[in-house]
Amino acid sequence: MNKPEISIVMPVYNEAKYLGESINSILNQTFDDFELIIINDCSTDNSARIIRNYNDKRIVSIDNKVNQGFPKSINIGLNLARGKYIAILDGDDVAIHNRLELQYNYLNNHLYIFLVGSSAIYIDGDGNEIKRFRKYDDYEMLAWRLKKSCSIIHPSVMFRNEGFLFNPYFKGASDYRFYLELLSAGKHLTNLPQFLVKYRLHKDSMSISNRGEQEKLSDEAREKINFVSKFKLRFLFKLFIHYIKTYKEKR
Repeated sequence: MNKPEISIVMPVYNEAKYLGESINSILNQTFDDFELIIINDCSTDNSARIIRNYNDKRIVSIDNKVNQGFPKSINIGLNLARGKYIAILDGDDVAIHNRLELQYNYLNNHLYIFLVGSSAIYIDGDGNEIKRFRKYDDYEMLAWRLKKSCSIIHPSVMFRNEGFLFNPYFKGASDYRFYLELLSAGKHLTNLPQFLVKYRLHKDSMSISNRGEQEKLSDEAREKINFVSKFKLRFLFKLFIHYIKTYKEKR
């Protein structure tokens, strides 16, 4: 069996309300040479049934025997991924129809970039737009900002399949820790300015329900990873210009 160009890893836990929309947003992409690896982490709702209802050879479905939590579940998918590139999408978020195509072409044309995210449209539990965040598309400035806060939207990322895994001990801020470890390994990370994902915020989403834990683990991650950026004044000026350009989008 030929290897796909992209492996999309989708960890799922009790996201039946949104899961169909998330899966369909991948199956309907303009780029179709992919596998979609869905890891059902012992969901107690109808998530497993929704996944089984799909009859698409590109879907690889995994059912955890016991609840593993997010980092271990996503690592199961990463270890199974056969693609040249790996993309992430959570079971409650939505990929814009040309997301895979744009990120695939970008990584093919920018060999010095290891990981690329994107800007995002924030939506509520009913799919209504809350606000937009246009993310930094300068890899040097992004590295400088990552030392202070997470500036990458987790379900927007695509990166090269080189065996990197998430730290299983950082459950609430595992994505942030992952990016910092990539920086420590000398990898370049950036974002595309296009809005390629709809990032859902609702009461059960990890970004809200684990806010305290994420802040604590973010502090620990910054302490453990010593990353030094130069040209602080230049980056501050770029940051100011970025905020001016995107002020209306964030309102």
